[in-house]
Amino acid sequence: MSNPNQYIFGYGSLVETESRSRTSSSALYASPVNVGGIQRGWFDQTGGVSLSTTYLGAVPNPNANCNGVIFQVSQQQLDEFDARETGYKRERIPQSNVTMLDGSKAAPDGDIWYYANVQKHVASPKFPIVQSYVDICLNGCLEIEATYPLAKQAKFAETFIKTCSDWSKYWVNDRIYPRRAFIYVPNASQIDQLIVNVLGQELFASIQIEPATWENAAAE
Repeated sequence: MSNPNQYIFGYGSLVETESRSRTSSSALYASPVNVGGIQRGWFDQTGGVSLSTTYLGAVPNPNANCNGVIFQVSQQQLDEFDARETGYKRERIPQSNVTMLDGSKAAPDGDIWYYANVQKHVASPKFPIVQSYVDICLNGCLEIEATYPLAKQAKFAETFIKTCSDWSKYWVNDRIYPRRAFIYVPNASQIDQLIVNVLGQELFASIQIEPATWENAAAE
């Protein structure tokens, strides 16, 4: 009996084609999906000496849902992802929890996995959210909307933001030349407008280039 096909659910930077292909060159094709039973939020920190950033993570939660993409991997690639995602727990997603947004009636046959956090650490002055990572995720969402009519109809990018918990004022604008960000981030204006529309002007205005106002908080 042959082994079942293997799929990974990407819920953060892996939504973007370029980011995904850097991790797995054969993962150019991915299908947009909604997945029930998973909570996504800003509570992932690697703990590396030079990686003082909070990323998107995910944990099982029967009352939550989030969107993202699924893409097929070989067994060897799955093993490579396992080695890369040290510190996470690979969890299987029931096919009944997956709603396809590419026109397919049902999730593909096989095992669908995601990498779950074993601990949650929200953003802080030492480990802020960074705009360059937000840009990658939302650029991937806009890319999906431009490719899949059903995903656009479902407001894929807005849903992505709404289904991320733990947004924080500890958020750094690390874009190159942010006053003319479109030079380096072509979708910068769309991304910024999405953030304002979903999270509000107040939080958007708190994103800082040099978060000097956090010094007291960091010392606490």
